Amino acid sequence: MYGFKIFYGINFFEHVRKKYDEIYNEIRSHPEEYILQVDEDEYINYLVEKYKFNLLTFYFDEESIEENNNTITYYLPFDGDKELLEFKPNPCTMWTIRIFLKSNCVCFNIDYTNDSQVMFNEIEKIKKHIIKQYSNLEKEVKDYNSSLRPKISSYFKSHKERIIQKNNTIASIGIPLRRKNDAQTYAVSTPKKKKILHIEPKITENNILEPTVSQEDYNFILKLIYDGGKVFERLPATYSNKDEESLRDHLIFILTPHFEGSVTGETFNKTGKTDILLRYENTNVFVAECKFWRGIKSYYAAIDQLLSYLTWRDSKTALILFVDNKEIIPVIEQINNETKKHENFVKKNEPTSESWLNYTFHLNGDKSRELKLAVLIFHIPHNE
Repeated sequence: MYGFKIFYGINFFEHVRKKYDEIYNEIRSHPEEYILQVDEDEYINYLVEKYKFNLLTFYFDEESIEENNNTITYYLPFDGDKELLEFKPNPCTMWTIRIFLKSNCVCFNIDYTNDSQVMFNEIEKIKKHIIKQYSNLEKEVKDYNSSLRPKISSYFKSHKERIIQKNNTIASIGIPLRRKNDAQTYAVSTPKKKKILHIEPKITENNILEPTVSQEDYNFILKLIYDGGKVFERLPATYSNKDEESLRDHLIFILTPHFEGSVTGETFNKTGKTDILLRYENTNVFVAECKFWRGIKSYYAAIDQLLSYLTWRDSKTALILFVDNKEIIPVIEQINNETKKHENFVKKNEPTSESWLNYTFHLNGDKSRELKLAVLIFHIPHNE
């Protein structure tokens, strides 16, 4: 089990500098059209929610201990961003303790002795250390959180001003400028608070409980992806001719700020790499593949590839298809007619929309292990 010295890793001040660089680079990574047309307040709110820290809360009134092989393990439940537990505050004491995380608790071990007072004193010493060190760190975190909005606003406004100034200079040449697309407003979905994944227990054949994403959260994830894909369709001049990785990164950009947990691209899961993977603690709870439509054989191959990544834990998944053909309806009709011919097909479920189809499949080699597969189809014809 992974352990670390609590409040004794990288200096929080150094981490903040890296965060500011991240924010600056993210703002500059967007197309100029995005910066000029996005709703400024919504985008700034979005970045504040994405990059701020949720402060830690320790529940000392719910503490507990257990004994195992002459070792006492102490459990301290907490809420907030667990990443904060590894930062070194200023000031910081030289003494520390190695902890590990389990069941949303800060845990540490002490040796069992026949003297209960000795063990109690040791636990109290460590608790006081945690309280003291976090009180120092908390002030720094609050200062960082309060600095985010003015810092992000400054980055955004200065970058936007540079773009405007450059465009004005080019316009002053006196020759009409070719426009990539008509003016449109980019809407940014701004969460008020990161969504806590509702994890439901799933019993394995060995009677071991493993987490799986709830149906509510599965629908929420799919809706975020679907809405993001609709942005691609509304702004073809911006998103056409982009590769799978670029489109995937934009979807991850949409998903990431909505959840406690992590959403990563190209993350290993069982036998290969997957395009979008959402993890809860150490378990993969959602897996998706992003593919361009290249005919029914390629479609079957994409399903095969997705299924090859899955274990029994991955019961909810998605195949995200980007269609760059001139016509989208024939593609949707072919998917509707041909999906049932895949050897792992079980049944077609009620579609959410014409381009959001829902199926039940079974895992490779085990018809008793069923999984939900959503097929989300987005039309992004080539920009000619």
